[in-house]
Amino acid sequence: MKLTPKVGILAVLGFLGIFLGIELAMDVWFGQASLELVKPDQQGVVRIDLRDFEPLDVRFYRFLNAGNQEVEFLVGRDENGVVQVGFNTSENHSKTRRGFSAQGEWVIDNKCETTTRLSEVNQSSGLCRPIPLAHEVHGDELILREPDLLAGWRYFR
Repeated sequence: MKLTPKVGILAVLGFLGIFLGIELAMDVWFGQASLELVKPDQQGVVRIDLRDFEPLDVRFYRFLNAGNQEVEFLVGRDENGVVQVGFNTSENHSKTRRGFSAQGEWVIDNKCETTTRLSEVNQSSGLCRPIPLAHEVHGDELILREPDLLAGWRYFR
């Protein structure tokens, strides 16, 4: 079989299709497809309504600002009702972009499969623990400021 430009182009497109298919499968497998997109308002503030958060409820978000800076984070309410907020990465595995998943009172590192209690997310981070994210809670509203979110941007570049 003679290799023609048409065959070469089809081969490259086939490899790109396979690569993109694997990327999509990895996103679905590791939960990245279920991230809810949030953007800052004109004052650089992200507001999340907490009324629907039950104890042991954890949700994952993707922050995107006008400069296309992207940061992933998680928000949960522990068994005592305290709001816990952390970046969806750990100091140890930020380059793998696997993040965390949640099951009951546990937050699970998708890379090394270690667990952290949801009630400990606001505390100091460790090798396989979410990195705490500065936040404020006013009544049923979580307030996140753009500079605090962008403090974690280096983990997601």
